[in-house]
Amino acid sequence: MDSCRFRTPLIDALSRRFRVVLASGSPRRKELLDRLGIAYEVIPSGFAEDLDSTQFASAGDYVLENATQKTREVYRRTKDGGPSRPLFVIGADTVVVNASGTILEKPESHADAAATLKAMSGRTNTVHTGVCLLVDDVSSSSGQPRLVTAIESTEVQFGQLDDALVDAYVATGEPMDKAGSYAYQSLACFFVESIRGDYYNVVGFPCARFYQMLRALHEQGAL
Repeated sequence: MDSCRFRTPLIDALSRRFRVVLASGSPRRKELLDRLGIAYEVIPSGFAEDLDSTQFASAGDYVLENATQKTREVYRRTKDGGPSRPLFVIGADTVVVNASGTILEKPESHADAAATLKAMSGRTNTVHTGVCLLVDDVSSSSGQPRLVTAIESTEVQFGQLDDALVDAYVATGEPMDKAGSYAYQSLACFFVESIRGDYYNVVGFPCARFYQMLRALHEQGAL
């Protein structure tokens, strides 16, 4: 398995120079990050995620603020734990927005999940992921970390869903910890006719955008 990992100078430098922390307990984000071969540890955020989405101009702004607050909380807690190598904290948050513009986060119950999915039958929903990097700036003596953020959005077209399919899916329990009540990479693959954008963003972590953020930091001398 190790021979299948990337061995780029950028990834090697990141793992060598920084204590890399993923501020999420999501197994999907962990799996995708593993593919880059980065040496990192997982410290899930304790941020309450109690922001009022109606106070933001867009779903993108809302999800990015959630990601930023998660990242800041882990950065502060890890720094308070004592001296270590420079920190590189990766945070992310994902929401789904239906065709009517309503933000769909994790369902509150099986009935809520079923109603959400049935309402999306034959319609388009949009997955927004906010990514936040909080990096100790090794190129500066200011002592202030560098904040880098991005939003990735992907449109997902659902086919016509019959009630039996939705009810069977909800009965598996899979939707219960998923934004929008579905996991495209798993059983909800039967729902999706097409996507427009980054598939991995729908899974929960936009890999290509993340690597572009790493490259930009490297070109700026921050890595």
